[in-house]
Parts: sequence; structure tokens; C-alpha cells
Amino acid sequence: MVFLIPPVVGAFIGYSTNVVAIKMLFRPLKEARLFGLRLPFTPGILPKQRYRLSQSIGAMVERELLTPQVIRARLAQEDVRIKIKEAISQFTDKIKDNEQLYSSFVSVAVDFLRKREIRLELESKGRIFLRNIFNQLNTMQRLFLAAGQYDITLQEKMPQIIDELISNTESLLKEERIKNIFINAVKENKVKLDDYLFERLISVIDGQMESILASINVKQLVCDRIDSLDMKKVERIILDVMSDQFKWVEIFGGILGFLIGCFQSFFILFLR
Repeated sequence: MVFLIPPVVGAFIGYSTNVVAIKMLFRPLKEARLFGLRLPFTPGILPKQRYRLSQSIGAMVERELLTPQVIRARLAQEDVRIKIKEAISQFTDKIKDNEQLYSSFVSVAVDFLRKREIRLELESKGRIFLRNIFNQLNTMQRLFLAAGQYDITLQEKMPQIIDELISNTESLLKEERIKNIFINAVKENKVKLDDYLFERLISVIDGQMESILASINVKQLVCDRIDSLDMKKVERIILDVMSDQFKWVEIFGGILGFLIGCFQSFFILFLR
């Protein structure tokens, strides 16, 4: 009976030690101090190293998981392409069935044309267009225009001309006839439109992949998210994922303690 004590005690100690060790991964959440001195093993390993851990995980995600190569490979997979095409198809369905979206489209288009840099570009193109026309006139026609200074007047009034052009374009797009032509064109060419939008979207994403990921800053995004999590929530997440593994670590500690106890019993028996 005496020889059973070391294996039982060893199993208890081995199991209990691993249980405590696993608890010490997460607890205590904050450091404890006695007489102004920080007590050893406070806070727990994960609370103490959470910021280093978040940096490591963020760097790993950025370097290994969310890379341009990985995303491009994922976009090339058929199931993803099907999902993107379905989303585009749903979008074009809304356009052809929802007249309000056409009004939104007109508003966005007009706002785009009225941007300062776009207006300046249109004015520049307009002056170049007029210059090309003047260059194609014969000598008498040029002389007539020069005498009346029509060319200079047109150049100076280019901003006003562009304003009128944008206003006329807006009025034209708001006409019921044009709206119906646009909606009917979308309906009649929906498949072609879907394919075109899909190819353009994939092309833009592929061409701008590096800059998109750089602007997102995947590493910082992951770090901020992990750092913002409450440690109790982190504990629950890790325990949910690794509860079976932790349980086997505890059991293995008990088995190892039991075997060491058996070795001690046999050693004592051998010495006798």
C-alpha cells in the first residue's frame, strides 16, 4: 500500500501543476504589488505579452496570409469569381429596375464633371479643339476670324462654355426620353454589361492590389483589433479553440507524474 502513495501523489502533482500552468497563461490579468514590488508571474503570460503577441500576429498575417499573391490566387478561384459576378448582376438588376438609382448616377456624373480639376481639363481640351479647328481653316477664313477676334473671344469664354455644356448635359440626362434609353440599354445589354464590369473590377483590383493593402495597413489593423480585445474574451477564444489540447496537457502531466511516482516506488523497493 505504501508503494501506491508516490504514483498517486506524483499523478496529482503533475496534473495540478499543468492545470495551474495553463491558468497562469491568462491570470492574473493585472500585475500585483506588495510593498511597491511587483510579485513574480503577475500579470499572466498573455496579458503581459499581449502587445508583443499582437505585433507578431499582425506581422504574420500581413506577411503570410493577406498578401497580394494570396488574394490574387483567391480571386482566380471559380467560387469567388461566381460570387463577384452574382454581386455585379444584383447591382445591375437594381439599376434597371430602380429609376432612383439612375437619378443618383446622373447626380454623381454631374458632380464629377463640376470638379475643379475636371473643369480645368475640359477647358484645356476645349481650347486645343478650337485651335485644331482654326488650323484647318483657309487663309481668308482665318483672316476673317482674326479681324473679328472671334478666336480670342472663344478662348476667353471657354469656362462659360464648359459651364453651359455641363448644364446642358445635366438637363439632357434628366430627360425622360434619355432615362428610358439608358434603362432599356442596360436591360438589353445586361449580360455584356455584367461581363464588362466584372473584368474592369478584377483588373482594377489586380492593378492596385499593393496600394490597396498598403492603405489598409493589415498589420496595424490586426494589432489594433487584438489590442482592443478584453483579455477575458481572448481567454475564452483560446480556450474554445484549444480546450481539447489543454485537457490532454493536463492529463499528460498526471500520467507523467504517475510514471515518476512508479519509478520512485520501484527504486525504493529495489533499495530494500
